[in-house]
Amino acid sequence: MKKMSFLTYSLSFLFVCYTGLVHSDSNLSTLQNISARKMINIGYRDAAPYSYKTSDGHVIGYVIDLCRDVTESLKKELHISNLAVNYVPVPLTMRTTMLNHNIIDMDCSVNTDTVKRASLVLFSRHYLSVSTRAGMQAGNSVHTYNDLAGKTISVARGSSDLVNLNQLNRLQKLNILILSQPTMKESFDMMSNHKCFAAAMNEVSLRELIENSGDSSQYAVSDGVFGPAQNLGIMLRHDDTEFKKIIDKTLLTRFERPDFKQFYEQWFNHTLPGRNINLHIPLTSSMYKYLTQKES
Repeated sequence: MKKMSFLTYSLSFLFVCYTGLVHSDSNLSTLQNISARKMINIGYRDAAPYSYKTSDGHVIGYVIDLCRDVTESLKKELHISNLAVNYVPVPLTMRTTMLNHNIIDMDCSVNTDTVKRASLVLFSRHYLSVSTRAGMQAGNSVHTYNDLAGKTISVARGSSDLVNLNQLNRLQKLNILILSQPTMKESFDMMSNHKCFAAAMNEVSLRELIENSGDSSQYAVSDGVFGPAQNLGIMLRHDDTEFKKIIDKTLLTRFERPDFKQFYEQWFNHTLPGRNINLHIPLTSSMYKYLTQKES
């Protein structure tokens, strides 16, 4: 499975690199390139409910739907009636590289807006705020970070969860053995196969993996959170300020629609299409206020 996943990503990367070289001009802005190509390359990865591919080959998810709104806005802004959408699988550790080499035009999956990343890429207004939590076998419990002292924890490399855990480990001298894995799924599998005490990741992805495990009663989630909240946004190239304006306006329009709660809860509080699981994460008044707040 890992070899097939790597092969799929590698072939996708090489293919899109080729098409990007043929159709993209590095001297043009992203909007100009999209207009010239009449096609947009959207990055995604298997991270339900944010983005994922169903068994029949359709790419769907909460962020994918938001990015579909963006493509509709682009059709109007760029006067393109038939804008082709190309979904490109993007490994977590290659997203900034594929953006800044014009392989994808925006990354529509789970991406945390951080100060460090702000020097490399640009983020849209935020579409969610989540926290890092620990998932573990049922019967174990983690109430505070002190409960992680001396434990072995798995976490996805290249993630903000890894940054949070490393910082906590260093500052609090917890002597945690951190095992970095290529994906959140592989991090979770380490824990479920009893190869580590817990897996640390954003609480939404953790809930999805637990619900998708076949028996959610076998797992527990920490009461405590580790590190600051993660503000998630669509990732863009660093100089895509005009593109960001279109995306930000589109997202706010969606968030302010009367049917937004229904839109949100179809991904977080109803059965996920193609997955037959429910994350049971309703839209709270504080989250709605966060999403619709005016940005300075």
